[in-house]
Amino acid sequence: MPFLKQTGLLLVLFSLLFSCRKPVSVNWDVDLSIPLVNADLDIKNFFGDTLVSSDAGGLLHLKLDREIYALKLDSLFQLPDTSIVNSFTFQAFVPLTLNPGQTFTFFPPSALEFEFGSDAALKRFDVHSGVLNVKFSNDLSEAMDLVYIIPNATKNGQPLTISATIPPGQNSLSKTYDLAGYEMNLRGKNGTDYNTIIQTYTLGVNPNSNTVTVTYGKGAKAELTYSKIIPQYIEGYFGKQTLTIDTDTARIDLGKTFTSSNFMLDQVKMDFYLQNEIGAEFSASLSDIKSINTSNQNTVALQSSQLAAINLNRASKVGQTVFPSVKPLYFNNTNSNIVPFLSNLPDKLSYQGKINLNPLQPSNSSGYNDFAFYNTGLRIWADVDIPLRYRADYFLLQSSGAISVGNTEQLDRVNTGYFNVIAENGFPFQALLQAYLKDENGVLLDSIFEPGQNLIPSGVLNSQNDVTSAVHSNLKIPVSESKIEALKKAKTIEIKTYLLMPPGPSLINLYEKYKFKIKIIAELNYRVEV
Repeated sequence: MPFLKQTGLLLVLFSLLFSCRKPVSVNWDVDLSIPLVNADLDIKNFFGDTLVSSDAGGLLHLKLDREIYALKLDSLFQLPDTSIVNSFTFQAFVPLTLNPGQTFTFFPPSALEFEFGSDAALKRFDVHSGVLNVKFSNDLSEAMDLVYIIPNATKNGQPLTISATIPPGQNSLSKTYDLAGYEMNLRGKNGTDYNTIIQTYTLGVNPNSNTVTVTYGKGAKAELTYSKIIPQYIEGYFGKQTLTIDTDTARIDLGKTFTSSNFMLDQVKMDFYLQNEIGAEFSASLSDIKSINTSNQNTVALQSSQLAAINLNRASKVGQTVFPSVKPLYFNNTNSNIVPFLSNLPDKLSYQGKINLNPLQPSNSSGYNDFAFYNTGLRIWADVDIPLRYRADYFLLQSSGAISVGNTEQLDRVNTGYFNVIAENGFPFQALLQAYLKDENGVLLDSIFEPGQNLIPSGVLNSQNDVTSAVHSNLKIPVSESKIEALKKAKTIEIKTYLLMPPGPSLINLYEKYKFKIKIIAELNYRVEV
C-alpha cells in the first residue's frame, strides 16, 4: 500500500500511546517526542512486488500474466445421466419350481448406447468420477441373487461386476457404486460400434432361500442410473459443436488502487495466447473485448482485426503427455488501439465470442482419434507489458478504514503538539495529502492536514522530467483541540492523496532507483497525573 496510507495510521498510533496510563493525585506537563514511522518506499508500494520489474536501463515495467478464459474437458463432454430399467421375468406359461441356489442363464448380453449428441462417436471413455445407482425389485416370495456385469468396463483388469441379493418387494434394495477409475471400451460386442457398452445378467434363487414357484411374468427388476460421470480420458470422434462464450469479465487489476487524469502511456504490449490442450481442431472468434476501469466507470473497446477468425490446431500426445498447440495474437501500437486500451488502467476485461469444435471438412479428419484428458481444454492468456513511461495530470490514491481511539479520556490530557512529517522525495511528482475523519453515519467531522501544509515537493527534475536529486521537506500537522474532539467521535478515516505530475510536454519515466523516505514523529505536550 502507498506510504500515504501509513500517514492515516498515525491517528490510531497516537490514540494507543496513552491508553494504558492511570491517573493519580499529582500532575505536571511534559514534552514528548515519539518516533512513529521510519520507512523507505518505492513504486512497488503502488503495484506490489510481483507486478513490477525493471529493464536494462532501469526503467520500470508493469507486467502481468492472466488466464482470462478456460474451457475444460468436462464442459465439452460429460456422460449424460442415463437410466435404464431391466426386467428379468419368467416367460414360460407353465409354472416352474426353483430350488435354492438355482440360477437362470437365459438373459443374453444386451447393448446400452449412450447419447453424447453433436454426432460424437466415442470409442473409449475412462471415468474420473461418477456413480451408478441401482434400485432392485423382486416379485417372488424368496430372495433372489442378481449378478450384473459390464465386461468392457474394467478397473485393474477386472470387469465391473455388481452382485446383489434382492429381498422380496418393490424397490426392496438400493445401492450406489463408485465408477471412478473404470476404463470403458465403447466399441460394443463386436468392436465395430461407438458409444456402446455390453451388459450381461445372471439371476437365481439365493442359496439360503426356500424353494419357490415362478409363474409367467414374475421375476426381478433392476433400475440402473448412471449419473455425474466426468471423463478422465476420452477418445474417438468428438463431433461438431458450437459453443457460445457469453459476455463475461476477468480480473486484470491494473488500476484497482488509484485513478488518474489525462493519463496516456507511451508504448505498451499485450499478447493473447490461445492454448489448445485437446486433440481436436477448433476455430474461435472473440468480440466486444473491453478494458473496464470501475473506479472512474470508463470503458475502452479493443479495436483489432485479429479476433474475427482464429484457427487452432489440435494438440498432440505421447503416451499421457500432452503437447498443446498455441496460437499467439500480438497487439501493439500499429495493429490496434492497445495504448488507449491499457491507458484506461483497467481492473477488469470483458469479452464474448464463439468456439467451434472440428470446423474443418471433413470434420472427422483424425479418423476417430480425437482425444482429451481430464483438466485440459482451451485456455486464453493475456500477457501485458507496460513500460512506466507516460503523460498525466495527476494520480489520485484513495483508501479508507475503521478507526477507534478507545479510551478518549487520555486525549483530554494533550495540551498542544503536532506530528512532524520529514520526507525525502526522489520521485518526479509532488504529493498533496489529505485525510478526513467521519462519524458512524459518514458525516465529515474534520480534516487532518492544514491547507498549505500538506504538499510534499517532488525531486529536482531535468528537462526530460528525470529526477537528478531528491528533495527534503518537513510538514507539521497541528494537534488542535478541534481535531482531538473529532478524533474522539471518528469511526472511519478516508485518505486521499494526489500525486501531481510535472508540467510540460516531456514524458515521465519511473525508474527503479527512485525512492521515497519518510519519518513521522509525534511531538506533544502532555499533562501527566501521578
